[in-house]
Amino acid sequence: MLAGLRRRLRLRPRAPPTEPSGAQRPARPCRLFVGANWKCALADVAQADALVDAVRVGWAEGKPTLADVELCLCPPHVLLGRVVERAGAHVRVGAQNVHESVAPLAPGTGVTTAALLRAVGCEWVVLGHSDRRNTYGETDALIADKAHDCLGAGLAINLTVGETRAQRDAGVAIGTVVAQVSAVAARVPEGAWSRVVIAYEPVWAVGAGATPCTPDETQRVHAEIRAWLRAHVGDDAARACRIVYTGSVTEANAESYARLSEVDGFVVGRAGLDAAALLSICQTLVRCKALNA
Repeated sequence: MLAGLRRRLRLRPRAPPTEPSGAQRPARPCRLFVGANWKCALADVAQADALVDAVRVGWAEGKPTLADVELCLCPPHVLLGRVVERAGAHVRVGAQNVHESVAPLAPGTGVTTAALLRAVGCEWVVLGHSDRRNTYGETDALIADKAHDCLGAGLAINLTVGETRAQRDAGVAIGTVVAQVSAVAARVPEGAWSRVVIAYEPVWAVGAGATPCTPDETQRVHAEIRAWLRAHVGDDAARACRIVYTGSVTEANAESYARLSEVDGFVVGRAGLDAAALLSICQTLVRCKALNA
């Protein structure tokens, strides 16, 4: 596996990507971010071990190229401690969910608090994913409570926002996304925005066979999110917060999004289960940003 990984990670020269017409690259001093949401797609512990080992070794071999990327692996809860131990010093680990605190130390069956996640070595938590919103009925208010708990416990949050096909067709896509951002923004302490990543997930563009969101539309939505942050929270928050794209990102299409000035990285699903593909996407991101600098 590692020999094949090394072959695939050799950088190949490509034509410089071009920025969409009319786009301007804002000056934002932030590190790029790539998250890998493994969901519950792993077959067993051996697969998880092999995957995280390949990522760790590939990451070490990719330095210093990959030093500008913060990479976060998000395994199922039962594997968190194991992945933390194997990931190494340069790869972050995040949880896919957290329980909201109703009362201090309130008991709850089958839940995990932000404090416990931090205790086992987690640094990030995924919040607001469409699976949680649409399948489990999580509301903006509940997600905002979770965000507040996580940030208060010293964790960083990967907030997923995005519209469904019905909302897009109804012309309320931006309104939906802004409402989701606004609910959480109200609970983010001043100075904590460097620990917030907003992942735009057009729900209609996710899944096998789905039509990806076009780069132009992605740029427009990301710009709307940053403009809202600047207008309603402040310039510091708009600069510190990273806005990433998560909509069926692959090795094949990563470059078309990485060249966008308003895209600070990605969260990937299926591509995150392949160490070579994941690290290749990270390298594509770094290369495109360097060419557009």
